[in-house]
Amino acid sequence: MQTVEHPRRPVRLVEGALEAWPDAKRTDCIVWFPIPDAQEGAGPEAEGVPAVRLDGDRARLTGIPFFPYHVGLGDEVQVREHESALYCVEVVVAAPELVVRIFDEAGGVSTEEAIGDPESDEPFWRIVRALAPHGCWFERYSTSYAALAVPPAEWEYVRAFLDLKARAEGLRWELATPLRET
Repeated sequence: MQTVEHPRRPVRLVEGALEAWPDAKRTDCIVWFPIPDAQEGAGPEAEGVPAVRLDGDRARLTGIPFFPYHVGLGDEVQVREHESALYCVEVVVAAPELVVRIFDEAGGVSTEEAIGDPESDEPFWRIVRALAPHGCWFERYSTSYAALAVPPAEWEYVRAFLDLKARAEGLRWELATPLRET
């Protein structure tokens, strides 16, 4: 079975500097999620999302899921241990943030490199800068794939922004937590 763990942690831009998700520093476990629509050999069949163990059978996610649907940053999940690994049983408390996945084949500069060059044309960095005033958390999986955690009060603006980017620049995006949309 092909699996994938998170390479980074969620950040947001605050006054020109990257700020890490507060619980990310406390991460003490990985919670595994099956990817039901994964096709054999075409990508990961399970994703390991960083989390903080709350008690024996609960954990809070400290990463933005890239592949499973209906789970997000800050969700509290019930977990079950199997062969020394934690697996998600269900979401117990859903955090309010909506999760958006962004696909951009033109991406190619790390967020850290782009910080050193504020005029960077790197597509994801432009998105991080544009959405900074809206409190969005950003986590990058690769140079062409990233995820956002969007506060509900900012969703209307962020959706319009992403739609505009899609029409003007061919950016592809999807809402991974559609049941949280009001």
